[in-house]
Amino acid sequence: MFLAPALLLGLLAIGLPLWLHRVARANPTQHQFASLMLLEASETQRTAKRTLRYWLLLITRILLLIALVLAFAGPLLTARMVPQPDANAQLHAILLDSSLSMQHGKRWQRALDEAESVIADLPSSDRVMLLSGSGRRIAVVSPSTTAGNVGAVRASLKSLKPGIERLDYGFAMSTANSWLGSPRPKVVLHLISDLQRSAAPLRFADLQLPAQTQLVMHDVSESAAGNIYIANAAVQALDTHSLQATVGSSVTEPQQRNVILRVDDKEVSRKTVTLAAAAAQPEIVAGEGGNAPGAELSMQPVSQPTNGNNTSFTQVTFSDLNLSAGAHRIEVVLEPNDELPQDDRFFAVIEQANPAALLISRDTESDDTAYFGAAIGALSAPRLTVEQRVANSMDSGGLGKYSLIVVSDPSALSNAAARRILSYVAAGGAVLATLGDAEDKNDPLLGDLHSGEVKNRTGKVGEVASTHPVLREASDWNRVRFFRQRAIQPTAEDKTLIALDDGTPLLIERTLGAGRMLILTVPVDRRWSDLAIHPLFVQFIGAAASYLTQAEATATSALVGATVTTGLTAGGGGQIFDPQGRRVLGLAQSTTDRLIPDQAGFYEIRGSEGARWLAVNVDARESDLATLPPDFVGRWQALRAQEPTPSVASTPTPAAKPESLGPWLLWLAALLLIAETLLANRHLAIRREVPK
Repeated sequence: MFLAPALLLGLLAIGLPLWLHRVARANPTQHQFASLMLLEASETQRTAKRTLRYWLLLITRILLLIALVLAFAGPLLTARMVPQPDANAQLHAILLDSSLSMQHGKRWQRALDEAESVIADLPSSDRVMLLSGSGRRIAVVSPSTTAGNVGAVRASLKSLKPGIERLDYGFAMSTANSWLGSPRPKVVLHLISDLQRSAAPLRFADLQLPAQTQLVMHDVSESAAGNIYIANAAVQALDTHSLQATVGSSVTEPQQRNVILRVDDKEVSRKTVTLAAAAAQPEIVAGEGGNAPGAELSMQPVSQPTNGNNTSFTQVTFSDLNLSAGAHRIEVVLEPNDELPQDDRFFAVIEQANPAALLISRDTESDDTAYFGAAIGALSAPRLTVEQRVANSMDSGGLGKYSLIVVSDPSALSNAAARRILSYVAAGGAVLATLGDAEDKNDPLLGDLHSGEVKNRTGKVGEVASTHPVLREASDWNRVRFFRQRAIQPTAEDKTLIALDDGTPLLIERTLGAGRMLILTVPVDRRWSDLAIHPLFVQFIGAAASYLTQAEATATSALVGATVTTGLTAGGGGQIFDPQGRRVLGLAQSTTDRLIPDQAGFYEIRGSEGARWLAVNVDARESDLATLPPDFVGRWQALRAQEPTPSVASTPTPAAKPESLGPWLLWLAALLLIAETLLANRHLAIRREVPK
């Protein structure tokens, strides 16, 4: 199809270079000779050799003429000339569940066999892609490819291994549009999983499939599968010298296990428990003698129906647990292991500390120092020992041993001391600060918060966030009178908890890294307010200390795959080591305050305030091997996305506009012209007379 087919007559011009190359005569070379007087004259006979010469140049000229003629004739590329895909072709997306429960028994091998069977049965016109689902991510292992290229898919399939995270079916379905890609043909989603009940989302609507997607489930679980695992281990609330471990069991026959307690890599106790069949009363077996504390087995089985499987929990209490001050790594182990050994260990970190508060002031003899010292010393919950320091004489010792730091005048701190306190807060510490009398605009601890001028104005409290844990008694704040005020401009991240009647912030909460700060914008001084003489003051200090010391923003335990706050954003960062002792982040990345652990065990986080431990465990929901009920599976398979229905009045989609190839042919002609010029200069150069 051409725009101007009549111009194709220009192809007759191809005969011109053929004729020129045939009639072209060679230019004979002349040579000098002696006198011709002794030679007899004769008639010269010339014979012209009519042959084509310079074939490469001839072909180039012919192609140049053809390209020019076709360019002006305007050939069109139509949709009929482009190969179209099969309208009935489908995309087979194979999603393998690679969560922890798939390591039980032979589930993973059955999953690989199912995926291989799907690949072998693919129609030749369809496409296939391979995906792996674990945790909060769906990884594209092999992108969409044709059925004729399944060799690469099989190679990727063999390299897959199950992980130790949890898969959420709701997350997988809600993010399907992103990992399936667009545009795409109709999709057949093959979910190869053990259909674990604990993987179901809280909302059934999260299982909604994308448009034009059919779900095919491949169940690789086994019937009557049981599992024994450590569900939890923690120090009892009323007895800090006892540790209680919870053992979960869904076995169908009675089994015996040893429960081992290790503290800082040393075994301190070993007990034996017989776990009865699920939903049956467990039996107590006398514990074996250990080299440390005895243990009591508190038989409190709790049965949970799980589609044919019941899970019972047994409490094992280790008494007389005498731990020294500091952080201790606790590990509870089940022996012997079962078919899912990853959940036979539980890791915990116990902080055994003597709570202490550090009071930093400009002068240890000032009124505010006496007020704070008396208020903190009078607390019974939490009970804190008070240490006092002068702001300008702080040593270089670590601050991590303090549960709370109170700063009565931040402007008195040096820049170095302020940076140490900020690093302490970022690592999970707690600070209660009050602004002093000074009108310094560059506060090293609070930044530009201490920036307004002081005004003599009598005012009262206007608004109180009474829902905050520190401000339960909101009415008592209305009795406090304020004689002087400072204009305060909090940052966008600050949260104002109390404001005066003119809107000036009085109490501000600031989050820094993994820790918190409460900032009172007026000094505890009788020239500024009568807060110190009200019973509210001691109550406020107690509530603030309890809130700050119990708010553990920096986690000491986490799940595999969860985001953890490290508190390494200030003070030069630090280093993080995994349970194998390998560095997780380089020095250039160590200032990040986020960590996603991928192993179970103890992570060591080293910062400017010392080292601390992070206990990481597998998700206990993966230990529950119960499968989805048949009615739930049926509802899920019957769930279909709302397919778009075409409108009757809608106009038909116009056909694709033909595309002209003329511009491309002109570019080709230009290249051929350059080639023709170079070849002509080479072959048709004038032969010069050969010198003597």
